[in-house]
Amino acid sequence: MSRAFHLLVRAREKLYNSGILRTVRLNHPVVSVGNLTVGGTGKTPLVIALAEEFRKRGTHPVILSRGYGRTSRGVLVTASNWQESGDEPFLMKLRLGNVPVVVGADRYEAGLLAERKDLGNLFILDDGFQHRRLHRDVDIVTIDPVEWARDERMLPGGPWREPRSAVTRAHAACVQDTGGVPVPVLPIPVFTVRHEIEGIYRDGLSVAPETLRSSDVVAFAGIAKPERFFAALESLGIRPVNCVRFRDHHHYSRREIDRLCGEMLITTEKDAVRLNGITDRAYCCLRISVKIADFDGLMSLIMSRLPKL
Repeated sequence: MSRAFHLLVRAREKLYNSGILRTVRLNHPVVSVGNLTVGGTGKTPLVIALAEEFRKRGTHPVILSRGYGRTSRGVLVTASNWQESGDEPFLMKLRLGNVPVVVGADRYEAGLLAERKDLGNLFILDDGFQHRRLHRDVDIVTIDPVEWARDERMLPGGPWREPRSAVTRAHAACVQDTGGVPVPVLPIPVFTVRHEIEGIYRDGLSVAPETLRSSDVVAFAGIAKPERFFAALESLGIRPVNCVRFRDHHHYSRREIDRLCGEMLITTEKDAVRLNGITDRAYCCLRISVKIADFDGLMSLIMSRLPKL
């Protein structure tokens, strides 16, 4: 199956390169953030960081996202609940406030809706590296160096959406600083990214880590790489009595949360979005942000490729 998938990816690449499959353009510039593997490379916090920076510079960004796992169909502007929007778009909306997030499987149609509503003047395409139909002015790929060093096994037998050679389509790579695995040498500019703990929150209020160190804490996560979340808690001196893993984008039930033991529950910020309205139990969430070693350099590269806004 992986070989068949690889052949399909190569055929699609040739069709786009030859012009048989054509791209379509929006009226505003597009900056894409994507990856070559499935999940856990830091796309969402990078999209948030870019949107915040563009907003600081006086630009009006709009995020275009697929809205994976949502219950709604078609194209819509992220609204009042995560089920209709998907957990990641809803999280981005919560973090960014007045930055519109438009969801739709067809990101071109999502962009057209944003243009008709005059929502902004620049698009950030979330998880867009394989969404070749939409023209983009800048392509950024996020890379986990641990995955990069492993065998190139394509979906469904492995995590790779495209072969490593596809990285040459990108204009820059944001590589996670894992503190141990060397940054790969790439044919495009590389910017190292460190994920930093912004804090622990309960009901929107900051919680001091020391208040959890003497409690029976149960940690749980339904994300692509939950071991990183558990390690982050350990780095804060929080040692859970149990660490529970769920599948990525898991839809929690009240019963599942009620069955978790412990005085206090703690989870990721993305998981916390999916807990809204399903439990009366107290829980905290860990908020993660990104720090880019040369953010000014990355923004200079991006701005150099954009038409004047």
